[in-house]
Amino acid sequence: MSKKDLKENKEKKNKDLDSEKPETDKRARTLKLFSVFSVIILIVIVLFVNIIFDKIIGDKLTFDYSATNQNSVSEVTKNYLDSLPADTSIRIVGLMDKPTNLKDSPYEYIVPLLDDYQAKSNGKITVEYMNPETYPSVIKELDPDGMYDLTANTFVVKCNDRVTTISPIDCFTYNSEAMSYGQYVPTGNAVESHFTNAIVSLTKDYSAKAYFVTGLQMIEQTHQQMTNILAALSIDSGDLIASDNFTIPEDCDLLFVCSLDSDITESMAVAMEDYLNAGGKMIVSVGYSPYNTSDDFPHLNQVLNMMNLNIDNYVISENDVSRLIDPSYNYNFLGEIDAGYSSYAKSSAVRVASARPVREYDTPYSYIQVAPVIVTSDQATVVIVNPTTQQATQFANQGVYNVGMYSTFDGMEVPPEVYVFGSDTFTSDSYISDFGYNDANVVLMRNIIRSLVATDDSVFVDAKPLSDYSIDSTKVTANSVTLMTVILMVLLPIGFVIVGTIVYNKRKNL
Repeated sequence: MSKKDLKENKEKKNKDLDSEKPETDKRARTLKLFSVFSVIILIVIVLFVNIIFDKIIGDKLTFDYSATNQNSVSEVTKNYLDSLPADTSIRIVGLMDKPTNLKDSPYEYIVPLLDDYQAKSNGKITVEYMNPETYPSVIKELDPDGMYDLTANTFVVKCNDRVTTISPIDCFTYNSEAMSYGQYVPTGNAVESHFTNAIVSLTKDYSAKAYFVTGLQMIEQTHQQMTNILAALSIDSGDLIASDNFTIPEDCDLLFVCSLDSDITESMAVAMEDYLNAGGKMIVSVGYSPYNTSDDFPHLNQVLNMMNLNIDNYVISENDVSRLIDPSYNYNFLGEIDAGYSSYAKSSAVRVASARPVREYDTPYSYIQVAPVIVTSDQATVVIVNPTTQQATQFANQGVYNVGMYSTFDGMEVPPEVYVFGSDTFTSDSYISDFGYNDANVVLMRNIIRSLVATDDSVFVDAKPLSDYSIDSTKVTANSVTLMTVILMVLLPIGFVIVGTIVYNKRKNL
């Protein structure tokens, strides 16, 4: 073959190759474009289906398997909602835009739970979010007379013309020590407790009234936690300020005299004696603090002596090491609940801190019946502190001391009843905030209140621990298992097969 023929063949071959390139490139581009558009269409379909499913049946596809039911209302709440008349209408309005970024915010616990309230109420509860800046008329709509001072970033619960408000920050218990430094360290989730209490208070009348004596504390004490506990028992509450003109209202079913740093006045003692003689009920708690080491509380003891009880000006030192909360500190220990009150408690031991001994007085009347409620071990002693030098002297009189006692009168149709505690760990807000509503001390106090005031129709929702992501397998129901099985084993594989078939047929025809 000549050089000329070789050159012609080479040119022809190159020409043939050049003629094939456009066709190959066209097929490649078509395949790429189809793949890209397929992915985009698939993403759009997934998003569209997800949005539609979430709007229509999202709640039905949500399952709370957490051990602490963070996003679910309890059976107590559900049963109460079921007991309300069918025409009950309760509005829960968040005066804010609906929070969407829930993680690490209080709304992480509030928003999903409110959704569950609405879902479980059979139409009796509606949950809305209306920002007053966007909808200025919402404040006037909820509170036409301006009685409740509604503000943004709070929740309003309304039933008929009755309104109450809940602040998100109040839906948790906090470490009291951190709060003294201006820091809020949550210790418990009380969201459901607050909202259910609000619903209960709006849908039925209070059955009783309790009062707190205030104005005798060196540092202003709040009793919001005790107020919440009382509200859950359908007991309204108010304050009585200590004064020489002190009177106890006729509607007082229970009187709290707690966390005193100074004694009541003589006129207050007379008013309390008259109250008890008329069948009144009292809860007294006076711990040993740096502010009251020099106070024997003679006027308060005047009232208690009438019930054959007395609070002594000592502090109990527990010497049984097995009972000490801190082995190096004998004044914080576990007190033992007397057998007569074991049914009131969730455990046989309660926390005691800086306690005064409570003892039987020497009133010689047989109709007065007294009983121990909380006692120390037989190794305890008492210590007296010099208020000037703060030096302690430990007595040698080792034995069992009473941290709490009960007294009543026999033979009366409506007898007086008094519970006296030498420690503030049963009534103080700081204690309840630190340890929560499920603590043994709080359970004991709640049952004592029940025994003093008729609260058969009470509704109480326990606080929940904070985030617990452990799964409780007992909550996995047959329906949820069936639904998830259908989705994972049937619907998703079918979807993949359909998409794969379409792509295969398209590629085959290219």
